[in-house]
Amino acid sequence: MFSNEFFLFFAVATSIISWIQPVHGQTISGIFSSSDQSQLLQAITNAPSFASGSGSADIVIDETTVYQQMVGFGSSMTDSAAQAMHNLKNANSDMYNKLLKNTFTTQGAALNYLRVPIGASDFSYSSYSLDDVDGDTSFNSFNISSAPSYLFSTLADIYAVNPNVKIHILPWSPPAWMKDSNTMNGGSLKSGMESSYPTYLLKAVQGFKAKNLPVVAVSIQNEPQNSDTTYPSCKIDDSTQATIAKSLRSLLSSNDLSDIKIIGYEHNWDGTSSYTIPMVNDAPKAFEGAAFHCYGGEVSETEAFISKFPNIPMYLTECAGTTGSNWWNDVQWYVNNLWSPNVSSMTTTASTGLMWIIASADNGKSPYPGSDSCADGGCRGVATVTTSKVTFNQEYYSMAHYARAFTSNDGSTLGKKIKASGGYNTGDDKKNNFNVVAYATGDRYSLVVLNNGGSTQKSISFQGKQAKYTFPTGLTTLWWTGSNTSTKRMIRKRRISK
Repeated sequence: MFSNEFFLFFAVATSIISWIQPVHGQTISGIFSSSDQSQLLQAITNAPSFASGSGSADIVIDETTVYQQMVGFGSSMTDSAAQAMHNLKNANSDMYNKLLKNTFTTQGAALNYLRVPIGASDFSYSSYSLDDVDGDTSFNSFNISSAPSYLFSTLADIYAVNPNVKIHILPWSPPAWMKDSNTMNGGSLKSGMESSYPTYLLKAVQGFKAKNLPVVAVSIQNEPQNSDTTYPSCKIDDSTQATIAKSLRSLLSSNDLSDIKIIGYEHNWDGTSSYTIPMVNDAPKAFEGAAFHCYGGEVSETEAFISKFPNIPMYLTECAGTTGSNWWNDVQWYVNNLWSPNVSSMTTTASTGLMWIIASADNGKSPYPGSDSCADGGCRGVATVTTSKVTFNQEYYSMAHYARAFTSNDGSTLGKKIKASGGYNTGDDKKNNFNVVAYATGDRYSLVVLNNGGSTQKSISFQGKQAKYTFPTGLTTLWWTGSNTSTKRMIRKRRISK
């Protein structure tokens, strides 16, 4: 007769073996978008499997070397973007619902991160803040509903489709009466207002929360080095931003909002050393991230921030496509500069990837009266949305390949970037011929490859096994199930009690 201990051991062992799916024999699935747009997010049909293999491989994935936690991909929901989507909803609710599904679920692009202005932006129809009563430093007249109702209804619709969506709010300008220009357009924060401004930002967080919207982060100021007199903007220096952040952090914590992250900076790469690093140095406990835009400098300049603050995530929160530009050239630029920077020394990169407006009904022209924003060609939306048609643009497809890679099938879990080698380029370092990046999301692993060098077969090595796949010219995302190494380490520590 077998002992009870034997049966217990056998039952546990069987459970563990069935629980841990070995990589051997696992079939790879995925999607592909061709450089000529003839195929867009198409399921791959020639799926390979991992099998025993020896020798060197072209692409080597090392899941034991982990870089940053991914936070999400998405775009900005401006008043104009919400208006375009709201108009479509009224005209064709089925097309609207399909737009939401294709944009914000894993059946489409799996976008989950929205940046929303507090008050007017350059893509609003008029100037307004959430408290326009002159001198109201107690903000008794603060009114979240100063923003258009269609903004909140659109956000609520997105939240209903994807309960894992995240909202990040920030102002393009403080209320006009808080500024030396006495207008939302241009100028700087008045001296002394840094003590009152944190309350305005707190009220904004509370206001969005009261609308049952999933706010996870707030920033102090959009593009704080910009003062444009034709649309809402405001200069705030690094020291003042740090002072505001420290006060805001205290206010959030004392109002049961300690989970809200304060993301600093929100401007171009070229301000990394002159602005971002001094700002965080002044308030290292206040900031839980630093956000960058793509309009000035090079992404490699952010290496200085990563080196100085390795435990503070870097966010990429704005980059605009230009109407009329080349589809495939844009995709390559986004990949090699935003989603998987082609800088050999950069291993940790941005935890978010956001383009500018999520939707535009036209060619991306600013609707703000007299604005010179996006005047040269227009800033293309992730989708062009009219009352009769939705067109997804190159920003949509490039983000979809990465968001689908690190997002679990049900959308509830986001993965981490892991080590992958095998990328290479010839010539211009902004046009990497073969760009590779990998992610781990629990026991689901993924690989995204940009291939600009013609169809090529590559061997892929993972957890001691190999697979071969022919990558066409375009963007390919592959995913499969493997052993979770952290789970294996946990199991080794378990013992069966007698």
